[in-house]
Amino acid sequence: MKIKDFQVERWLDTYETRAQYELAETDAKPFTIEELNQLNPQENLLKKLSKMKIGYNPTTGSDSLRNKIANLYGSGTTSKNILVTTGAIEADFLLSNVLVNKEDKVIALWPAYQALYSTAEACGAQLEFWKLSAEDNFQPDLETLSKIIDNKTRLLVLNIPNNPTGAVINEQQLKTILQWAEEHDFYVLCDEVYHELIFQAGIVPPYARSLSKRAISVGSMSKAYGLSGLRLGWIAGPESIIEQCWKYKDYTSISNSPISDYLAQFALDNFKRISERNHSIIVKNRETLKQWFEEHKKYFHYYLPEAGVLCFPKLKNIPISSQQLALDLFNQKSLLVVPGECFDMPNHLRIGFGGDTQKLEKSLSVFSAYLKENF
Repeated sequence: MKIKDFQVERWLDTYETRAQYELAETDAKPFTIEELNQLNPQENLLKKLSKMKIGYNPTTGSDSLRNKIANLYGSGTTSKNILVTTGAIEADFLLSNVLVNKEDKVIALWPAYQALYSTAEACGAQLEFWKLSAEDNFQPDLETLSKIIDNKTRLLVLNIPNNPTGAVINEQQLKTILQWAEEHDFYVLCDEVYHELIFQAGIVPPYARSLSKRAISVGSMSKAYGLSGLRLGWIAGPESIIEQCWKYKDYTSISNSPISDYLAQFALDNFKRISERNHSIIVKNRETLKQWFEEHKKYFHYYLPEAGVLCFPKLKNIPISSQQLALDLFNQKSLLVVPGECFDMPNHLRIGFGGDTQKLEKSLSVFSAYLKENF
């Protein structure tokens, strides 16, 4: 397998540890262990962690965790339909290797997180993109997708809400897509790691796995849960696909940490409180970002996402590339942003707004100072 450089991850790894300010994080504000413990002190989280043996965990994830994850997807899903993985990225990697053969047609929503299509391409897939456009505020067009699907299509890869644009495929659109999958006999891989980061009910569709047997859902503790350091994700799909992915996992990460497994269970049990905390942060941050864009609309065409914590503004009246802009921000202001070139979409920036509110406000003020000084 020959695989392309992972552009966005290489960019972040190069600059993020050296930046003083950042607008590049992609998840909800991370929890500390102490903050988690305060969600449910009766659980005595710290005491249980102190007595935990740090050994191997079951390769598929503990039965208890898999049962809790299965409950997210309704009565048609049991623990046999769940495989716990090292982040959503391992889930996507395993699924590409299991589902894609050489010369299969794979359609990917685009722009997208590169892991959602480059592994399939490396497996020999004939890759085709279902493209979103900034001019249409990244709204998905099903008529365009219907013209791409044919009898060679093996897999359609979606990300709802989308990284980097924040776009959402609604429930009726998703049901239509899944009906096409059943008619044309292909799978739909739906990366739903931002699914619970919503601003109002009804915008994000139900989990794809709950709507069709041709759907495979991928989830994670990283984005909506604010627990990216657990490196814990999962696949929810047909039992036969889970079995095949399990075989591949024996050659990749083998198992997850028992600490991550336990903390993921704790998060699922206490998600109502986690969701309330994260919702209060992202609503305030979204409004802060909206006001900042309005104050700087000379420089950006922007679409605020209906869900998730990412947006992908297009530059205007800035006479340099988005990559040069990102480099200048880092070199002049120690501010980290991700240029559109990391998604093969020059003239855009990916901005994340799910983290600490005060840090977001400070980072935006630093960006303002740069714009005032240079343009």
